[in-house]
Amino acid sequence: MTLNRPDVRNALSHRMLRELLGVLAELEGSAETGAIVLTGAGPGFCSGDDLSEAASTDAETFDESVGLLQRLTGKLLDMETPVIAAINGPAMGGGLELTLACDLRLASQHAVFACPEVAWGLVVTNGASVLLPAIVGHGRARDMVLTGRTFDPAWALTAGLVSEVLPGDRLVDRAVALAEEMASRSQAVRLTRRLLDHGGREAVAGALAREAAAVGEARRGPAGEKGLRDFAARHSGEGGGR
Repeated sequence: MTLNRPDVRNALSHRMLRELLGVLAELEGSAETGAIVLTGAGPGFCSGDDLSEAASTDAETFDESVGLLQRLTGKLLDMETPVIAAINGPAMGGGLELTLACDLRLASQHAVFACPEVAWGLVVTNGASVLLPAIVGHGRARDMVLTGRTFDPAWALTAGLVSEVLPGDRLVDRAVALAEEMASRSQAVRLTRRLLDHGGREAVAGALAREAAAVGEARRGPAGEKGLRDFAARHSGEGGGR
């Protein structure tokens, strides 16, 4: 499954989010789908929410976009089919948060990672306030979300954010090989994933609700309004996202 808006670094627009939800629904209903690999077209994985789109819409439409993205995160978490993120380039904001709902994350040597929401007067969403600390630890998670700094693949590997770092030309092949291994052990993988996820889904559901309220409040505040205007001015015609 490929995020395919390379001209805007695969930023997540309303249309793209709806299409992704539709594709996942189709794959979940297919007996032939044993595992899913998620990657990006072009040199980047995903720059996050399409903030250029958000800057040109009202707060209610922004809330709808956040809701769609959180539905996508929930869908990835609830699926019985395992999902592997093949992070082929920069994974920023909502794009990085999307990978947190995947079972495994592999990265190319060209990938970088950031939660830059604070730079635009916004906050993390998609369960990141629970999922990110669970994966990298509270200290590293706070560093990411409070500073908005960008981190390289070596840091991501040490932090446990990704399990492997590979040359770009080997990334998808390796992810597909892992997906095939999981698909060949589908029942055991499915039962094991249920054990690993037991109890965690309630925490994520609570985080999604809290994050939706927080990002809505931030969007309506002066810092959020200014952040979106500044982003739109800086990235006019480029797309891109949180």
